[in-house]
Amino acid sequence: MAHARDDHGHEHTTDRRRLALALALAVGTAVVEVVGGVISGSLALIADAGHVMTDASALGLALAVTFVARRAHTRRLTFGYHRAEVIVASANGLLLFAIAGVVAWHAVERLRHPTEVDGGMLLIVAAGGLISNAVALRLLHGSDSVNVRAARLHVWADLGGSVAAVGAGVIVSTTGWERADPLLSLVIVVLVAAGAARLLRDTLDILMEGVPRGVDLVAVERDLRTLPGVIAVHDIHCWTVSSGFIVFAAHVEIVPGVDVLDTVVQGVTLLRDRHGFDHVALHPEAASLHEPGAPVDLRWQPPPGSPHRGA
Repeated sequence: MAHARDDHGHEHTTDRRRLALALALAVGTAVVEVVGGVISGSLALIADAGHVMTDASALGLALAVTFVARRAHTRRLTFGYHRAEVIVASANGLLLFAIAGVVAWHAVERLRHPTEVDGGMLLIVAAGGLISNAVALRLLHGSDSVNVRAARLHVWADLGGSVAAVGAGVIVSTTGWERADPLLSLVIVVLVAAGAARLLRDTLDILMEGVPRGVDLVAVERDLRTLPGVIAVHDIHCWTVSSGFIVFAAHVEIVPGVDVLDTVVQGVTLLRDRHGFDHVALHPEAASLHEPGAPVDLRWQPPPGSPHRGA
């Protein structure tokens, strides 16, 4: 059996700094929008603040995992603390649905009973949020890190919410139509709910140890069967420990006379380089163990001259 060295969590200092700065911008934007929403009476600003905090949570998790991954594994927690990210993300998704429900209820009430909104302040604060999101997006540009790429997608969603809030500010300040504020708040609610649904779907897949999205096990098995001496692959398991940390395990049947260790090392390298698996465990087996009626020779040794033959 061979295991790939676990390099997950060794993030570059530059990526960690980018995430920290983007998180600070997101939290600052959310606070300003909440205050501005309360003062101006704009539900759109408060809804967008909830949306920004959604993605601030994602940024915080992406940043936290770069530190958590550095903690040593223990005999009790053999994969370390990676699953903590998934548990927190699940709770965050449920909370987001609750926030979206509350904002939607208030938006409906505002449509039934319009309240006065300071369109000028709404526009100014929303424009500030739009600029903040644009800066955060620029900070996260250019990294190959899985965590940073995921965080960048969240910031793109924030831009959509900011655009909706700016639209509400323009309409209210120029036309005085105050129902634009709760209507566009409902648009932001849809964005928040959609993000929460995707988050819960992804965390549920991880907790159920489903095959990660984008992994083609048929292609993986086909590649393994191209290795020297491999005639079959079975007992395949592939799952995600935390976002971006994929584990793969399988049994490979290898004919006698082939350098087993060399074949397994080639397999581990192939799976890491071609399929992006972070932790690989390949279990070699004698082919005769899976041939009905064939004699089982448990005394089989690597061929003479092999550097791995027992003394």
